[in-house]
Amino acid sequence: MSERSSIFAVQILLLSAIAFAKALGESAPDPLSLFRKALNPPVAYTCKVVVSSWGSPKGDTALLREWRLPGGRYRIEYLSPPKLKGTVIVSDGKKRWRVVKGKAIWEIDVSELTPERLDLLSENYRLTVLGSTTVVGRKAWQIAIVPKVKGKPHHKFWIDSEHGVILKGEVLGEKGLPIAFMSVTELEFLAPTKFPTSLFSVPKEAATNSPKQLTKLQAQSDWSVRLPDKLPFGFVLERVEELVLPKKLSVLHAVYSDGLMRISLFVLPSDLKPSLGAPRVSVVRKLLGKRVLLLVGNIDKNLLERIAGEF
Repeated sequence: MSERSSIFAVQILLLSAIAFAKALGESAPDPLSLFRKALNPPVAYTCKVVVSSWGSPKGDTALLREWRLPGGRYRIEYLSPPKLKGTVIVSDGKKRWRVVKGKAIWEIDVSELTPERLDLLSENYRLTVLGSTTVVGRKAWQIAIVPKVKGKPHHKFWIDSEHGVILKGEVLGEKGLPIAFMSVTELEFLAPTKFPTSLFSVPKEAATNSPKQLTKLQAQSDWSVRLPDKLPFGFVLERVEELVLPKKLSVLHAVYSDGLMRISLFVLPSDLKPSLGAPRVSVVRKLLGKRVLLLVGNIDKNLLERIAGEF
């Protein structure tokens, strides 16, 4: 072999070694571990987010400003559209409130991802890392979460590879049609001490509207209603609480989770028609004597009706 050929062979070997090392460095992470981190990133950050919902009657698009701390605490301010500008959503990591003109109202969280039961997530969904890309100037892993039963939406997330922040997300129907979309447009990581505590404070009167936690047995005894531990399509009982609405009306609220999404079950007076504040969710009503059972969830209404048959 000539000297020139030898040099060429060595170059090929070096290039192959570099490509192999790069491939190892780009190996995809475990999707469940990646999503676990995304549900509670270990960093403090602020960002702007564009959110669109094609499932709502007007196909609304909103611009939000967010401040987030580890542990699930966050503050979200609506910058647009005009009808929502100034509205604030605050969470202490367990409950959240919508603050409108200084008045805080407890808000149901059926549209939020649920981090409590990742074991259920694996049972009910298939998680796949599709590859890496760049979003808002940062390396991100794209992950697909596909339900194992028809009637639940498909999710795609682009997750920051370093800190686990969700940089972009899509919710798709069974036929691939978009339901909702979000994308971070600005992102800044900060030390938690840089966040004023006032950002996460809730008006004092909100405490009087906070849900009262109940055990399953207490709820069944006090409300004369059966609460199954499990519902069809992978949903299990997560928590039960009692709410006091204006005019001292009490409402029972049970939350079921499939590891990714929630279904809210309300038991309320038959003449009460609450505002759910989430027009894209499915709602099923069922009479229970002098009370009404209300099921609310971001799944196909046919599935929700079949679940209502369990009560």
